[in-house]
Amino acid sequence: MAFIIKKDKSYTWPATISEPMDGGAFTVHKVRVKFKMLSQGRIDEVIRNEAEEDADILTDVLIGWDDGAFKDESGADLVFNEENKDLILSVPFVRGALIKGFFESISGKALKRKN
Repeated sequence: MAFIIKKDKSYTWPATISEPMDGGAFTVHKVRVKFKMLSQGRIDEVIRNEAEEDADILTDVLIGWDDGAFKDESGADLVFNEENKDLILSVPFVRGALIKGFFESISGKALKRKN
């Protein structure tokens, strides 16, 4: 079967969020998010520019998540929109889990970046 090159490619990918808890433990949350595939040129640019913030990269590539992946304090689903995307990307351990998931998805392994 031939590999089909698509101009606009996106895909759903799992991410594991480790939420810090009192006493030095973590609660693990598994979510599925939707990423937009970047061109190799843009990926190369991100890798070379270690000053580029993870939030900026995720603002570009995070284009959705499964229903129920994120909830507000009352337990209601956070639907995907720009306001809710900004909200979840403001949480450091969520942002870290999503950027890790994105780079693992495109490289098959974790990418080592300084920021």
